[in-house]
Amino acid sequence: MPESFPQYSINKQLEQNRLNSKLKERLGYSGIYSQRNSQQFFDRLSLVEQQELLKELRADYYQIITNYFAKETQINEQIDRFVEKAFFINLPLDKVVEIHMKLIDDLARELRFQGLHPEFLSEYRLTLIDVIAHLGEMYRSVLTENCLVSDF
Repeated sequence: MPESFPQYSINKQLEQNRLNSKLKERLGYSGIYSQRNSQQFFDRLSLVEQQELLKELRADYYQIITNYFAKETQINEQIDRFVEKAFFINLPLDKVVEIHMKLIDDLARELRFQGLHPEFLSEYRLTLIDVIAHLGEMYRSVLTENCLVSDF
């Protein structure tokens, strides 16, 4: 096994602990979950409200994409804010993928229009993976905590 494997494992555990601590700081797992208002869930909003919310989320996600590979950015905080919004409105993951694909398609179209090749945009799938991983971890952590509380 490569020598760096144990270090990777330690770093992954540190990152997991950091995320769990951040979730606990936000009122604890069950506190976060209980703050969600099902009347404000995406699927319960009117079509106009959904469109307005998607427009806002697209703008937030665009900022994440434009800053993702830049140095000296607050990308983790931007992702956290996006994920928190998505979590509180119970945004379906397919909508996150849809937002990502639409933005990448728009950027590719613009690059082609300017005579440039958009091949490098495939690297931005890392952004999507990162966002979905953060959102999935938030759901997993909340569900784990709720299961532990209900077992007592």
